[in-house]
Amino acid sequence: MKHIGSVSNVAERDGKQKSGSSSLNRYNAIAKRFSGFALISGIGWCLDFLTMATLTQSGLPVFWANFIGAFCGVTFVFFVAGKHIFEKAGNRSTATLLVLYWIWQVVAVTAASALTAALSWALMSLLDAAGGTAFVAGFGLKPVTLCGITAKMLVTPFTLVANFFFMRFLLEHRKSD
Repeated sequence: MKHIGSVSNVAERDGKQKSGSSSLNRYNAIAKRFSGFALISGIGWCLDFLTMATLTQSGLPVFWANFIGAFCGVTFVFFVAGKHIFEKAGNRSTATLLVLYWIWQVVAVTAASALTAALSWALMSLLDAAGGTAFVAGFGLKPVTLCGITAKMLVTPFTLVANFFFMRFLLEHRKSD
């Protein structure tokens, strides 16, 4: 299976690695892999986002809606990115790796959900102070839903980078770039 932007593919394409350009080649390989991971994560984020918005609109608190949505998204990303972006190192089973990833995600998603809920509360306070809640509600959208998804958009870049490096560590920790 061809891995998007893996270091071995870069070395094969280049045929040889010049000593002066090894750091640049390493950076380019990681950047290419991150781009592929970001694309797959974007699809997972859409799944996460739609789940969260639906649950919030249905009345579930932002924290729990984000938590459930995030686990749908990260599970999708684990399987797709694990197959197409990362090269599995070691002999641990996929089930073991998934459990380790979910343990990481319990911590990461809990922190991101708490931050998302806090930012949502702050945005809701600003929207209410500006008199915008009636305006948003006029479109049939609960103001808390708008504030929750806006907060999620602000938190996502940080979780994307953290998840890339954790998956890289988890799947390729015995390899060096």
